[in-house]
Amino acid sequence: MPASLVAAPRRTGPGPATGPPLTRFVGRDTEVAALVTAVRRTRLLSLVGPGGSGKTRLAHAVHDRLTDDPGRQTWWISLAPLDRPALLVAAVADVLGVAEVPGRSRPDMVVAHLREHPGLLVLDNCEHLVAACAELVAELLRACPGLRVLTTSREPLAVTGETTWWVEGLSVPADLPAPNAADLADSQAVQLFADRARLARRDFTITDDNAADVARLCRRLDGMPLVLELAAARLRVLPLPRIVALLDDAVSLLVTTNRDVPARQATLRATLDWSYDLLPGPERELFARLSVFRGGFTVDGAAAVAGEDPTDTLNLLARLVDKSLVQARTDAAEERYRLLEVVRQYAAERLGDQRRAVAARHAAYMLDVARQAERGLSSVDQPLWRDRLHRDRGNLRAALTWARGDDGPLEVQLAGALGRYWQLTGQYAEGRHWLHAAVSGVDRDIAPAALAKALTALGRLEFLQCDYAAAAARLTRARELFAATGDERGVAEAVQTLGSIARERGRYAEARAHHEEGLELWRRLAEPVGEARALQLLGFTSWLEGDHARAAGLSGEALRRFRELGDTEGVVGALIDLAASTFRGGDPDGAVRLLRESLADAERMGLREATAWANEQLGLIAEARGDRAEAVARLRRSLTVHHELGDRWRTASVLEALAGVGADARTGARLLAAADRLRRELGTPLPPCDLADHERRVQGVRAELSQPDLERAALEGAALTVEQAVAAATSSPPVPAPAPRLVPQSGLAVHALGRSRVEVDGRALGPEDWTYAKPRELMFYLLTRPGSTKAEIGLALWPEASATELRNSFHTCLKFLRRALDGAARVRFADGAYHLEAVGTLRHDVPDFQAAARRDGIEGLTRAAACYPGDFLADTPVGAWAEPHREELRREYEHVLRSLGGLLAREQRFVEAADVFARLVAHDPLLEGAHRALMRCYAALGERGRALRQYEELVRVLETQVGARPAPETTELHSRLRGLSRAA
Repeated sequence: MPASLVAAPRRTGPGPATGPPLTRFVGRDTEVAALVTAVRRTRLLSLVGPGGSGKTRLAHAVHDRLTDDPGRQTWWISLAPLDRPALLVAAVADVLGVAEVPGRSRPDMVVAHLREHPGLLVLDNCEHLVAACAELVAELLRACPGLRVLTTSREPLAVTGETTWWVEGLSVPADLPAPNAADLADSQAVQLFADRARLARRDFTITDDNAADVARLCRRLDGMPLVLELAAARLRVLPLPRIVALLDDAVSLLVTTNRDVPARQATLRATLDWSYDLLPGPERELFARLSVFRGGFTVDGAAAVAGEDPTDTLNLLARLVDKSLVQARTDAAEERYRLLEVVRQYAAERLGDQRRAVAARHAAYMLDVARQAERGLSSVDQPLWRDRLHRDRGNLRAALTWARGDDGPLEVQLAGALGRYWQLTGQYAEGRHWLHAAVSGVDRDIAPAALAKALTALGRLEFLQCDYAAAAARLTRARELFAATGDERGVAEAVQTLGSIARERGRYAEARAHHEEGLELWRRLAEPVGEARALQLLGFTSWLEGDHARAAGLSGEALRRFRELGDTEGVVGALIDLAASTFRGGDPDGAVRLLRESLADAERMGLREATAWANEQLGLIAEARGDRAEAVARLRRSLTVHHELGDRWRTASVLEALAGVGADARTGARLLAAADRLRRELGTPLPPCDLADHERRVQGVRAELSQPDLERAALEGAALTVEQAVAAATSSPPVPAPAPRLVPQSGLAVHALGRSRVEVDGRALGPEDWTYAKPRELMFYLLTRPGSTKAEIGLALWPEASATELRNSFHTCLKFLRRALDGAARVRFADGAYHLEAVGTLRHDVPDFQAAARRDGIEGLTRAAACYPGDFLADTPVGAWAEPHREELRREYEHVLRSLGGLLAREQRFVEAADVFARLVAHDPLLEGAHRALMRCYAALGERGRALRQYEELVRVLETQVGARPAPETTELHSRLRGLSRAA
């Protein structure tokens, strides 16, 4: 035995095992069952998690289940009262009832006792004695083969053979905008809060009126049991809405006045103090500084705000993760870390006088990230950098917010560096908000070059939203600043954009003058790419002016330059422009040849956007030549790709084109309305050059529809989502992949998910085969719970039956079950339990789904999602025994969809991710996190309007079902999307 333990003094420990908790255990039934199984299979199981995560209550539940095991003793030792390691052995000996004997050491007597009495030893709250506990447990496990140990701690013991079970918060309500009471029913956090709230106020219930506040509270508190209990206790003195409103200072708010609560759990601050006080100085410093991050951080970010070497920071960070103060999350791109919100608030309090310096380092780090990303967004690594900035949006916003009040020059630099990101991702309104705020300061010493860059970015976003006057003013000012600083490249870029603004306003002479000036500047700078693009823009302007010969010449010259440079994207764009000029010049066949050439180049190089452009132009030419079938086929291909790429502006344009050629008048009117709504959401009205074609299409549907029919169709179209409009235009609405049929050539096939059915040798069994419903239910029960005793089966299927009634009912049911299965399976009785075993082949969709759900990666998870056509026995009347299994499978399916959607989103496959999250919302409309993820996918696709409508749908669901409001995280996301548009 370790010397420190041999020297243990006489009894000064906590005394006998603690009694059962006085409050009801809520939730985690599935986790308890899994832990009971784990304890039976492993010799050392450690429940590890942050303070307040419910480790002790979970251990109590496991301990209580195991006390009924025959031949196994259990002992509970609470270590929280011990203040030094030397008391540990005495505490264990006292609970075991091992008295002191002269001449024998107490540690040796503890070992002897546990060797003779195999059982389970529970050590609760090991974190402050972790080294001593590790030594003791290691020695006991070596010396006592029949011993099993369950510990709770805020960090693992780090003993050989230890199985670590990380305990996190309870399940929180779905991220819905307007939940009702029913929407919250399945949340463990809500169940716990409601149970403890009734201890504070007997009349408390979850209603449609308060559901939104309850859901928001549970999510803000990350489902942490102790924190939820403290929040419920505050109902004695504060109304629920007031508690929710004060959650930004949850550390001060959440306290209890119960006198029998341990001091370390009486307030949230005391609970966190318990962990904080165990930290060495360097870990304390890093912990406090990490509070500056929002939404997670990397090791490099942590090192930047800590002002330390990344290797040293990683070592400290790993210790904070081990102590459950920081959470680690790994994805395919990078490992990221986060603090729970209440932990982050506590850590922020510990910053003290460092607050401003740490915030400055954080903002400087985010500026460095933004500058790296700005370069990366113009390279082949564009998707990686776009994803990186997506993950750091919370940090970027925090840095911009801090800089606005403390460092104006840094705010301008950061906003300017993010201009391309906002442009590429369609975040026009948010970008305009931050850039406008950055350039509006008049009393700050801002470098002209930085200001000119920010003004250019702002002007481009205003141009994309067709706010031409504002955009021209920004770019004119930027041009002046670039000229004053001698930055000819900046002048050329500003002039080029000014030309595009003039062109879209129909001022072709002005546009031509700007583009010609830009061409001269690029030539003087010896920039061949800029020169080629200027030629291309001049050709496009000439095309709009009707000078098709000049347009063809300029576009041809641009094409030649791009080919010399090896700029494939430029080649495709120039080919498309040249084809347009060739077509308008009277050579449609030549235009088609050029477009097909550009399409081949684009497809060969994988330039999906260019393929969509080429197909769009081919479709418009086919329409002009009267080839309706070709036009519809090309335009549909173009629409599909534009939509998948998230190009909402082009999606609207092609919807309008299909309204005129690919649809009946009623569908055409609906598509025009849907396109108009999409343009209004984008804040991008029709450019002048498209007005004539638009008016022709509008007049076409008006000529065929009565006014009431036209109005009705317009209302229907305006109500369509982007996905629905695209489906209507392509006549191919997305259909979920069908679940694979489980029909072997011979044997038994059981379908319990979705529409339940049983097939023997390929033949579906009907009611006449079963005689009555119970034999069918018994089969499903035995497949779900193999090895059940007759008593367990009776309680599940005939809970009200007497012993005699059960015996008769069971044997009659068993007889008809055997007859229905007709030799394909048998019911075997062994060791006091019943098992259903297939004689030949058995296919059962539930284990098939569960096996698929354990796979990793997009392909495996897609297969798992396809294996779940519906809930377990959803169409079959069965007893209450099925409900836990049904809920477990629903959670597994929810996990599959969450994981699949997250992986797809991380790979920038936002169209597919949106489809998955939409299925998750359909699976459970109250999963507010799924709604948020769907909103983020739409935002990433540039469909901010669709994201706003998703929020409105969530609000409607919540209001109608539970009379509640969305959580703060959701309303914050919504306000960013909506508020930024309003500010712009």
